[in-house]
Amino acid sequence: MCGYVVKTIMEKEMETRISVREIMTEDVVTAEGDMRASAAGEKMITHNVGSLIIVEDGKPVGIVTERDMVRKIISENITPGSVTLRDLMTQPLVTIRGDECLDEAARKMMRLDIRRLPVVEGKKLVGIVTDTDMIAVSPGLTDILTNLIEMNRDHPLFSETKKISQGICERCGELSGILETIDGASVCESCKDEMSG
Repeated sequence: MCGYVVKTIMEKEMETRISVREIMTEDVVTAEGDMRASAAGEKMITHNVGSLIIVEDGKPVGIVTERDMVRKIISENITPGSVTLRDLMTQPLVTIRGDECLDEAARKMMRLDIRRLPVVEGKKLVGIVTDTDMIAVSPGLTDILTNLIEMNRDHPLFSETKKISQGICERCGELSGILETIDGASVCESCKDEMSG
């Protein structure tokens, strides 16, 4: 029994020593700040991503997520073609170096209440790591990241339910023809049923 506990602790320590570079996605979907939100939404759907890193002069300067689109456009009833990503992006951009450990990335996400960290070397964007990437490779971080996901899910942007024509479910990550915004999260029909059941 004692040997099992020691092994479990050692496994968790090894998991958290994995570097961000080892699990990051290298092909980051980016956009220029002058891109219209309507085109950005199409780009997110085409590439099956929940965010775009905004670059100016080849350097990452901000991020726009599906949640930003919901909160700043749909909930305000603004026409997506009239808004640029520069108007929507969150900045300054919170980043992490590729040589940092997963536990540091998880702590940074938790502390700042974010789910994605662009990975930079110098000022160059080299990848992105998400909370789901970390959960997939490191069960030892599951408790920290589960708390992060729950905080994001429970953070009410607005209380009423709103329908969105299509997009990526923030709960399961699947592309869906119909999404509903429930307590600030865009979810598909299946996840909606699970949340209410």
